[in-house]
Amino acid sequence: MIINAGGILVAAALGQPLMGPFANVMNTFTAIFIWWLVYFGPGDVAFRLYREKPVQILLMAARETRRCKKVLWAVSSAAAVFEGQWIPLVLVGALGGCSGKFLQTTEESIRKHSAEMSRGEFLQISFVTKASLLISGILSMITIGAIPLTIAQGLFFCSAILVSVNLAMTLAGLPDPFHPITNATWRMVSIARKKGASKEEAAKVDAKSGDKEIKKDK
Repeated sequence: MIINAGGILVAAALGQPLMGPFANVMNTFTAIFIWWLVYFGPGDVAFRLYREKPVQILLMAARETRRCKKVLWAVSSAAAVFEGQWIPLVLVGALGGCSGKFLQTTEESIRKHSAEMSRGEFLQISFVTKASLLISGILSMITIGAIPLTIAQGLFFCSAILVSVNLAMTLAGLPDPFHPITNATWRMVSIARKKGASKEEAAKVDAKSGDKEIKKDK
């Protein structure tokens, strides 16, 4: 279900059968074979291969390219339902790329204590979700004609950027490129909270002083 999470949640968002992703026999049997190879492969061959750096790079590039294709598929599926509306396209497209994170968080929150949900995707958004949302926005704008590019050009551009950023984060230790935006947002929220708290405290002080004056008058 984690492997087909994108198809399941996109189908749920568009009112389609949830078992639709399992209709692709090749994808289903490929997932079953990889699952068997990881957990029951002779001599832990899957883990030994994955330890090799070139194999990791190839698999990462294939994974992120497939993620962009899943986002594009989700955007195209949403465009057939929500014609001429860009917000549903962006949201459904993002689901196509990051549904595995949300489904995994939901599964872990069922098994673990609720206090540990802060580590999950609902309260601590990962790079995958942010990137999926950005890519979905770009491909949605191309789909509705707001950006003068073809779908193939947009897919190639998004795939190249996502693969390059992931390789830089993995090999060169580059931090999350969305961190500056996240930090600025948190600062704005913190300032707004402090202002709200100071106003509430001032109102409480005024109320207490008013009560004291009323008592003195009495």
